[in-house]
Amino acid sequence: MAQRERQQFEIAEEQLRTAIESDPSLSGLNENIVVEQTPDGLRIQIVDQEERAMFPLGGSNMYDYTQQLMDKVSQVIGRLPNKITITGHTDALPYRASNGYTNWELSADRANASRRALVAAGLPEDRIGWVVGKADKDPFVPEDPRSAQNRRISIVLLLDQVYRERTGNTAAETSARPQQALAPAPR
Repeated sequence: MAQRERQQFEIAEEQLRTAIESDPSLSGLNENIVVEQTPDGLRIQIVDQEERAMFPLGGSNMYDYTQQLMDKVSQVIGRLPNKITITGHTDALPYRASNGYTNWELSADRANASRRALVAAGLPEDRIGWVVGKADKDPFVPEDPRSAQNRRISIVLLLDQVYRERTGNTAAETSARPQQALAPAPR
């Protein structure tokens, strides 16, 4: 089962890259997306770059191009039955508003905004396993805690076994759903 899921994740990764490259409105966003297989599943990270942020500094309302990128992500991951997690991250620059709003709230709000964007683009809400804000506690660039790349959204399509282990669910909840097989992206 895990091997089949990993094969589907490879196809999904290829389809996502092809969808972004073939959409002129997303030109230049290739560097803002990092896709990789991890022990947990397929991780898709929407990453800020110095010259292009995905959200305004200190805000959780995503830019239009970020929304378009989320639409593409939703289209691809929506074809698979796996549960997903969404995690928001910030850099280590202190953010503290007078009302006590900090990087913790900001990272959680951005993760939740990403959840709403994926659902609005067609991802079934019951596919979302959890939404988390981690502030600056898990940097993408550990040697530079203030790097723009640390500001990111991580979306993970969980391997079924990983989801069951983390939730204590012994039933094969995700694998029991109808699965739309992914075909490799045309070359």
